[in-house]
This record gives sequence, structure tokens and C-alpha cells, in this order.
Amino acid sequence: MSKLISRRKFVGYSGLSLLNMALAPRLVLGQSLSTKGGTGKNLVFVNLYGGLDGLFAFPYLSGAISDRLSSSLRPTLSITPSSILEAVGQGGKANKVGLHPAFSPLFNIAASRCAVIEGYGIPGDPGRSHDTCQVLMSLGTPSRPAGGDMVGFLARLMDLLNWESFQYWALLTENPSDTNTRKRAPMIVSNVDEFSLPPLGWERGVDRDFAEEIARELRSRAATGNEREVLFSESVSRVRESVAQVQTQIANQSVGKNQRGDYSESQLGRSLKDAAKIIKSKGISGSIGLSGKDLLILAGQSGFDTHADQANLSNDDNLPSLLTDMANNFAVFYQDLETMAALNDTVIVAYSEFGRTVRQNSRAGESRAGSDHGHGSNTLVFGGPIVGGVYGAPPTINELLDEDYNALLPKVDFRDIFSEIFRWLGVEPTQVFNDPSYSPQRLGFLSI
Repeated sequence: MSKLISRRKFVGYSGLSLLNMALAPRLVLGQSLSTKGGTGKNLVFVNLYGGLDGLFAFPYLSGAISDRLSSSLRPTLSITPSSILEAVGQGGKANKVGLHPAFSPLFNIAASRCAVIEGYGIPGDPGRSHDTCQVLMSLGTPSRPAGGDMVGFLARLMDLLNWESFQYWALLTENPSDTNTRKRAPMIVSNVDEFSLPPLGWERGVDRDFAEEIARELRSRAATGNEREVLFSESVSRVRESVAQVQTQIANQSVGKNQRGDYSESQLGRSLKDAAKIIKSKGISGSIGLSGKDLLILAGQSGFDTHADQANLSNDDNLPSLLTDMANNFAVFYQDLETMAALNDTVIVAYSEFGRTVRQNSRAGESRAGSDHGHGSNTLVFGGPIVGGVYGAPPTINELLDEDYNALLPKVDFRDIFSEIFRWLGVEPTQVFNDPSYSPQRLGFLSI
């Protein structure tokens, strides 16, 4: 904040004005700052914690890969090919990929705007630890940086573009590096309906110098105890009014309950409902200062560490149920975006720290079959600008049969997925991914 007010301008403010600026939520401050905000596009990134089984969620439905998985490698976990939703644009491809039948609510309305990315993951050999792989994906690197810089690539994107706090909402994050910005802090809010005052500016080191300027100004004006009390009282009152305004502009937006149903009460359902409210407020409420600006929303869902009972329908936490909830909420969100005329400016990415093992971890016919920690995986990107189809490359039969490794080898660097989106945003990916050895490869699921 101190960088926004020069010393020359600073002396022209009254003590009250300075305190009001210092205490006011960053959301309100964003209104009076630079109007340069980008292209008005929306990024919604959904982190699926636990390692989604991409071979189950986005399975192979024909060819030698499908045959081998269903006959010997995953007899219990395999899905009947005729029930798999075939991704568009595969033509005469031998090893076709599709979506689990649970995705039908989304697929029925967005098949041409769904891109399956096969064989993505962290390059190299990152290991199979949840924590390690989540951190590496958050940092946007295949290995821990030598200097210990724990600024994630999403935080780096926000710093690079000099976004206001309102432009990055972290609705669910378990990686501090996702939000460890060096400039302004993003909005870390678990529920916009319970939105409350964020930490005061000087609680963050980057604004401590501004707090000291305020203190010096008060001392120079020799304010009495009563005057200081009035200053703070009026400032706190303004804070409360500002928070109430934000609650009105965002939390009270009507979303869901559309042709595709309503958002569920799951972790993901609540996050996507909040995401819809934020995007809707951006389009119709100029007072929050988001009109025409880029917006990033980080959402998530946990529960994908399916070591057992993965496909057992008698288990409440089985993977088909999780995928059904995901697809239903995605469909409702997609319909909301279309209704509010935001679909063509919005891209949604589902990603996870790793895939699962090629072989199921029990014998054929055992209902408790699951999958263990793997490496490469398949995943989904969808939205208005997406060119539907399958991108990446399938595994070889030799890879599938490698009993020692027992996992897919990534053919697509996970950063390439985000790089494609950053180019669509007008950002050079190498400025975001702080790795001189990384050379972004075009996938083609966005027309840029």
C-alpha cells in the first residue's frame, strides 16, 4: 500500500483519511486503484486432493490399452466400455479416451467444450508423497528450489499482474504457497456467506512501512487521546460498512437452482456456488471494482486417496459417488456461467497431485479393490473457449506392464496445461513458472 501513496501525496491527507485507508478492507481499496485489470477473463482451478485416479475418471474405452486394463490389470476397477462417454474429436484413434458415466450431467451439455488431457503429471521422479507432490505443483516446479522460495505459481501470477486482492479468491487451499504473494494478499475465504474483515494491513510485512508512516503522521499532529479515539471509531465504522457492502454485492447473489439442478452441500459444491456468486457480482456490480478485470478462483475437493473400496457402491465415499457430485456441481456451474453470459470468458481446470497405480491392489472380484499412489494421470479442462477433444499421449503397453514402476509416465508436463491458459490470458508462461529449464509446449485445447 505504501507504494501507492508517495511522500508528496501523503502529507496532503488528514490523519482520519489515512486511518480510513489503512483500516478499510482491501476489496474497497481496489475500487480507487488502477483500472488496469486485464481482459475480463475468469480462471477456475479445482484441486482434487488425494490423487484422483485418472484411469477411472477418464478411462480408455477401446484399443489395446483398454483391453489390457480390463482383462488383467484392473479387472474390478474397469468400466464397461459401452457406458463410457467418448470424448469428441478422436476419429480413427485406436486407444480412445472418455469420461466416466458419472460425468453425464456435464457431458450432456458441454461435450464439445470438454478437453481430456491424458498422461499429465510432474516431470521426472518426484516420488509419491501427497505433501511433496502438492507442494511441487503449487510451486510450479519438478523439484524443490534450492533457495527455498515458497511462492507458488498462482501467487506469482498475482504479483506479476499486480492484481488487487479481489482478483484472486482462494476458497479452498491446503498449500500456503498458493497464496504466498509478495505484494497484495488474495482473498482467502472459505465461505462468502460468512465473509468477514480480513487482517489489517500492517499485520502483513509488506505494509508495515505504511503503518509506520501513519503512526508518524499522528505523532506529528499531536492528536489528543480523544481525537485518536474518534479517528479509530470512525475508521472501524467505515470498515463495517464496507464489509456489509461486500456481503451484499457477493454473498447475496442468486445462483444455482437452474435447469441442471442445484449445488450440493459438499466441499466442492459450496466452493463452486461461491465461485458463481463472485463471477456474477463481477458482471453486474460495478461497485466492487471487478468489472473488466481478470479473476482467479481456487477451489477444491478432497477424498480422492482411494486405496480401498474405490468402486464399491455400498461405501458412501466411493469414487463413483465423488465423481457424480463433481459432475453435478460442474454442470450447475456451467449453466450458471452460460446464464450470466460469462461462459465464453471462463476456463475450469481439474487437477490432482498424482494419478494412481496401473494395477488395482487386490485380486479380481474382490469388492474392496482400490488403487495406490501413482504418477501420471488423465484429467479434464472445460469451459466456453475450450476446443473439445483429447490432448497428450497414451501410455505404451510396456509402460502398463512395468510391474516395478506400476504407474503412468507423464507425457505432458502439468505446467503445460496452465501455460496454455496463461497465454490465453495474455501472459508469457515463463514469467510465471520460475524455472529456466522449463520450455512450455502447446497442447491446443484453447484457440489462442
